[in-house]
Amino acid sequence: MAAAVVLTALGLSSLAVGGGPAAADPKQFTALVGVGSDTTQDVLNAFGGSANAFNYTPLQSSTASGKRQIASWDAIATTCITTQAPGATFLRPNGSTNGRRALSRAIDGATWGDNTNCGGNKVVSGLVNFARSSAGPSGTGTDLTYIPFGRDGMSFGYFANGVTPVTSLTKAQLVSLFTTGPATIGGVNIVPCGIQLGSGTYAFWNTALGVTAAQMASAVTTCGATIQENDAAGLAARGATFANTQVIIGFSAANFISQSNGVAASQLAAGVDLGEIVDGATNLGKPYSGTAPNTVPSSTFYASTTFGRDVYNVLPTTIVSGLGNNDYKTMFVGSTSSMCSAAAAVTTNAFGFLSVAGCGSTTLQGPLVA
Repeated sequence: MAAAVVLTALGLSSLAVGGGPAAADPKQFTALVGVGSDTTQDVLNAFGGSANAFNYTPLQSSTASGKRQIASWDAIATTCITTQAPGATFLRPNGSTNGRRALSRAIDGATWGDNTNCGGNKVVSGLVNFARSSAGPSGTGTDLTYIPFGRDGMSFGYFANGVTPVTSLTKAQLVSLFTTGPATIGGVNIVPCGIQLGSGTYAFWNTALGVTAAQMASAVTTCGATIQENDAAGLAARGATFANTQVIIGFSAANFISQSNGVAASQLAAGVDLGEIVDGATNLGKPYSGTAPNTVPSSTFYASTTFGRDVYNVLPTTIVSGLGNNDYKTMFVGSTSSMCSAAAAVTTNAFGFLSVAGCGSTTLQGPLVA
C-alpha cells in the first residue's frame, strides 16, 4: 500500500500522543539507543517515532518503568554520532555485525571505532543499549541475547545491461556464482557482487549458500568494491560499467518492499528487481508479489529454512535475565512486550516483514563479537 495509506491505516499523525504529568526532559533524552543493521533500521525508526519523514506513534516501555522510548541510529549517514549528551562522539556502526561489535564494546568496556575517524577509538559504555541484527550469532556463547521481532526473506537483486535478465536461478547456480565467480547462464554473462562486510545480510547470504568468506571475496572480485546492502541504485551504477552483462547481489526482500511502497527512503533504480529461487525440488518463486506501492511478502519464500530469516534486536543477556531492567524487558522481551504488540505488528508488516511466532523469545544467545 502507498505510504499515505499505510499511515492512515496505522492511525499515525504528527500530533503528540499520550498524556500524564509533564517531565523535565524530552523522552528521547533517556531513550534506549540502538545501532547496526541497515535492513531493520527503517522499521526501528518507525518504532522510535519517525521514518522517511512520516511520524509514527513511538513504542514505549511500561508506565511503571518510565515509558522509555527507542532512539535508533541509521547504518549510514554522518561518519560520527553522539548518541547521548553528554557522551563521546564515536564511529557510526554500519551493519549488523558492526552494531553487535559496538554493543559488545559497551558491555566489556573496550574501545570501539578506528584510528582515523571521530577522534579515534572511544569507550562507548552506556552509549549503546541494543543492536539491530538481520543475522543470528556467529559463535557459541551466552553474552548476547537475540530477540526476534519479524521475518524477512533474502533473494538475489539483479540489474541487466544490454541483455535480457535471467530472473530465476537455482540455489546450485547461486552457490557456483558466489564460489567461483562470473558464469554464463541462459546465454547471459552473470557477475556476482559483494555486500559490505560488516553486514548481517552479508553473513546470512554466505550461510544460506554455504560459501566461505574467502570464496565469496574471490568470486566477487570482477564486480569490484563491495556495495552497501539493499542499495539498488548502487547495484545499477555498478552494472552500468559492464556491457552486455547482468550483475547480481544478495538483497533483503523486506527492505525492497518497504522502499517500493514508500515507507522507507528509496535507494531503488530502474531495471533492478529481485529474482526467484529454486531450492532443490522447491520453487520458492519471488520473495514478493504485487507492484509498487502495493507489494507484499511471499509467505512461501519467507518460510524457507534456507532463504528466510528472523530479524533481531540484540541485548546484553545480563539485562534480559537479571533482576529489574523492566524498561528493557517490557520493550523487547516476551509476547506481551511493546515490540510484539498488535500495534507493533502492523508497523512491522508495513515495512515488509512478516510477524514471527517467537516474537520476544530470549532462547537464542551468542558471544560478544570481537
